[in-house]
Amino acid sequence: MNPCIAHAKSTLFRTVATFGFAALIALAAATEAAVAAADFSGKQITVIVPFSEGGGTDGYSRLMAPYFEKYLPGHPTIQVVNRPGGGGLTGVNFYDATAKPDGITVLALSTSALMNYALGDKRARFEMKDFVPVILSPRSSVLYLRGSLGIQDEPTLKAKIDKLRKMGAEKLVYGGKTPTSSGLTYTIALDLLGIDVKMVFGLGGNGPMALGFERGEFTINSDNVLAYLNQRKHMIKSGLAVPLFTFGVMNEDGSISRDPALPDVPSFNEVYEAYYGKQPSGADYEAWKSLMSISVPLSKSWNLKADTPPEIVKAWRDAARKVYAEVSKSPAGQQVFGPYKNLFGDAATAIFRENTTLNPAAAKWLTAYLKDNFNVTIAARTD
Repeated sequence: MNPCIAHAKSTLFRTVATFGFAALIALAAATEAAVAAADFSGKQITVIVPFSEGGGTDGYSRLMAPYFEKYLPGHPTIQVVNRPGGGGLTGVNFYDATAKPDGITVLALSTSALMNYALGDKRARFEMKDFVPVILSPRSSVLYLRGSLGIQDEPTLKAKIDKLRKMGAEKLVYGGKTPTSSGLTYTIALDLLGIDVKMVFGLGGNGPMALGFERGEFTINSDNVLAYLNQRKHMIKSGLAVPLFTFGVMNEDGSISRDPALPDVPSFNEVYEAYYGKQPSGADYEAWKSLMSISVPLSKSWNLKADTPPEIVKAWRDAARKVYAEVSKSPAGQQVFGPYKNLFGDAATAIFRENTTLNPAAAKWLTAYLKDNFNVTIAARTD
């Protein structure tokens, strides 16, 4: 062989071997760094809850925290910190401004903050695309009335709605927080059914709303289904509270099915179809469905910054699956998670991205609806 060629081949082989070895070293270093990045040994993790202590999102977070300590790599300690205010926006703004993409600070979210964001509340100084969900916990909602109204005596859904339409705002009084709080989804549903109600705003939350209902100040009330089943048992048992419909649950294809926690109660779609003889459609219904998509699939969640390294996100999601598998079997977990399928990974991210904006036609209708009925101006976020 030509000595020059042999020397060239030898040099080439040495070069390839050197670069190959260097690549292996780099890969090993990167792998080691990834493992180290996902190790929370000796760390204290903070969960920001943008609502007061004792509420639903607070209870959801405090239930899960010790189990995440068990399943996260390195077994860190976890503290839950409440930062209420601004319909949940104060705490979310704080998280967005101060949290780093290192998995050390987590944001708990619920319907209220997401609703305010979707409706274009100017106090929101963040974008939902900047967050990525670790666990997404759906909860449906139920609208119920006082038994003294007698809707339970009517033989058909159509007859029930006819009776309520005839009563009007003189007898149908519904307490809420603000015109743009989570109760907006219910008021639109009632409007779509042609049921006229008197709205009383200014209540501090679901607790005062339920108390007012129990005292007879309101004849209509609403709750998430798990709160209704667990905290309003005495009203259900006595016949004081009679359910009219739930929002149902949203399937992967966008269709809506009955709520598995209240399988004997029709969904809103069923009630609408029973009354009008056709499936709901149009910009008004699309506005309702957009808000329902926030209320139900996005009811509760834990989130990280979107630019958190993938290995850290994976460590959190792997832990979340284990937490859910264990906690959901316990009595306390059943009250928090119910029979709803929780989501992790890409499926959770896709729903989170899709359901925090409205399509333009729905946003236009909703803007006019709030202005005409409550003199409230919004700038809803659109697709």
